[in-house]
Amino acid sequence: MKEKKVFAIYGNTRRNQSVDVFQKVIDALEKKSETIYFFEPLFKIIAKKIKITLPVKLFNTHEDLCENVDCILSIGGDGTFLGTLPFASNNDIPVLGINNGQLGFLANTQIEDLEMALQNFIDDDYELDQRAVLEIIRQDQAFIDKPIYALNDVTIRRSENASMLSVKVDVNDEFLNNYWADGIIVSTPTGSTAYSLSCGGPILMPKSNAFIITPIASHTLTVRPLVLSDESFLSIKVSGRTSHYTLGVDSNSYKMDISIPLIVKRAPFKIKIVKLNEHSFLKTIREKLFWGQDKRN
Repeated sequence: MKEKKVFAIYGNTRRNQSVDVFQKVIDALEKKSETIYFFEPLFKIIAKKIKITLPVKLFNTHEDLCENVDCILSIGGDGTFLGTLPFASNNDIPVLGINNGQLGFLANTQIEDLEMALQNFIDDDYELDQRAVLEIIRQDQAFIDKPIYALNDVTIRRSENASMLSVKVDVNDEFLNNYWADGIIVSTPTGSTAYSLSCGGPILMPKSNAFIITPIASHTLTVRPLVLSDESFLSIKVSGRTSHYTLGVDSNSYKMDISIPLIVKRAPFKIKIVKLNEHSFLKTIREKLFWGQDKRN
C-alpha cells in the first residue's frame, strides 16, 4: 500500500466551474498525493485562479495517463462523470465521483466528505463497483471498426421538427419489433435511473446482467420497456421521412444518416467506480428519489 497515491482531476469545461470547489480538492490532495494530473482544457480555465504547489501533469487522451495514476477524480455531476469514460476505460483506472452537480447517482461523494473519501482510498478502505458499458458500432465504411462506448445509454431519437421514426430492432438476429415512436433508449443498469426512467423504464440494480429497451413516446400503446440479457446483441435499422436522426451516446450527440444501421452490445470491459463503504445503491436511491419519506413510514 502506498503512503501517497496519484490522482487525476477531470471536470466539465462547458459550464462555469466553482474555483472554490477545485481549491478544496487541491488543498486536500496537497496532503495525500505526490503528483496531480489535470485535464488540460480544465486546467487552462482555472490555472490562474487556484494555488497549487504539487507537480502538475496535463492529460488530453487516455495515453497521457500513465500506469502510475491510481484514481480519476470526477468533479461535478453525473454528466461530468460520464465524460471520464474514454480515460478510465482504456487504462482500467477507477473513478471517484465528487458531487458538485445536482442529483448525483454516480458522483455520490459530497464535497464536504472529500478528505475522508481520499483517505479511505489511500487506506484501501473502499470497494470497486464494476459497471457494464455499451458498445455501439456504426455499420458504415468509415466506422465499422471504430466502436464508441456508453456507460448510461444509447438513444435514437427524431431530429427537431421531424416526424416519428420507425426503429427496427433485431435481438440476436431474431426480429423483435418495429418501434413507431419518437425514438428508443437502450440503457445499462447504470443508466436505468437516467433518461430511461423518465420514459417509464424500470430501475435495475447495478450488478444486473441486463439491458433495457425503452420506447420514447411510442405510437403503439401496447409497446412497453423490455429487459433483456446483456449477452444479447441488437441490430438496429432506422427509417422515416427524414434523412437523418440523432444518436445520443451518454451526453454526446451525433447526426446520423438514416441509412446507416447500428450494432449495440455489451462492451468487453467494465468501468470501475470507487464505492466507499458507507455508500450503497439502495441508500442512494432512497436519498436521491426520496423513497421511504412518506409520512406513513
